[in-house]
Amino acid sequence: MMMGTRRKQYHNALFFLLATIVTLSSANLHGASLGRATRTIDCIRGGGSYYESNPSYSSSSSTLGDLDEQGVYRGASVSSALQYSRHQLPPPFTQAVRNYFVSLQLFSRTLFYGTTISLFFFILWQFQSTSQAAGKILRNHFVCSRYNVLKKKRLHALVLSAFSHASLQHLAVNMYAYSTFGRSVKQTLANQGVALWPFVVSASIFGSLTFLAMDRGGGSCIGLSGVTLALLAFDSLVYPSKELRMIVSFVPIQLPAYYLFLGLVGISIAGIMGLVGGNVAHSTHLGGLAFGALFYEAFKRGYVRQLNYKCRKAYYAIR
Repeated sequence: MMMGTRRKQYHNALFFLLATIVTLSSANLHGASLGRATRTIDCIRGGGSYYESNPSYSSSSSTLGDLDEQGVYRGASVSSALQYSRHQLPPPFTQAVRNYFVSLQLFSRTLFYGTTISLFFFILWQFQSTSQAAGKILRNHFVCSRYNVLKKKRLHALVLSAFSHASLQHLAVNMYAYSTFGRSVKQTLANQGVALWPFVVSASIFGSLTFLAMDRGGGSCIGLSGVTLALLAFDSLVYPSKELRMIVSFVPIQLPAYYLFLGLVGISIAGIMGLVGGNVAHSTHLGGLAFGALFYEAFKRGYVRQLNYKCRKAYYAIR
């Protein structure tokens, strides 16, 4: 009995010893594999390769540097850096302008035609002093005044005057605002199946009529300010918390859109009262802001969508 017990203990000890040897051998193998992996990582980082190079491997451009055949880092050359920067140059100015108008036409024909018509009329205004015929046509048909609209019954001047600009600064400011707010308003209206052009035409008429109603001195007005402020008012009421950035007297200003809307209403009222000077048609501005606010209320209550549906139905019935 004692011999059987001792033999069993001897077998257990021998099994434990063999298991320990196998475990240590496995640990050494893992350590060797880990060492090779570490050396491989070091090789990738710039050390010499333990493997043969791939003859079919073609190195990319050495703009940021590369490893040579000996595994030594080689920095980028000046010519390669210049070649890289040359490919990153923007397109020529004419190509950039063309791309802008192509993208604008694809996005909205109303914005595209409004911009191109304004540019065309601006060019005509530059010849009004040298060409008597051109000047007469512009003053009779592209200026909103009591004489043209009420006396001569040139009702088309209510709309055409909005796309008429004589100064480059006036044109640039209105085109920037027309494109910026027009894109946002176009997307908002499109979600309800409403086109943008009725908004633009109606805003120009409303702004011109507001000017005629408040004008008492035989004045006249041109420009797209009434339409752009109508777009701004509508967009500001739809997205009142949208942050808008602008520069006023070389001072950058950032404020919520709704606050800008209220500030412009206050400035327009002050201008009508004579508290703010300048050669500005404040009544047209106020008319544009009022139209944008009224259109927003009608749009919010679903009246615009209902009217749009009825007009489309009548149009297709006539066709």
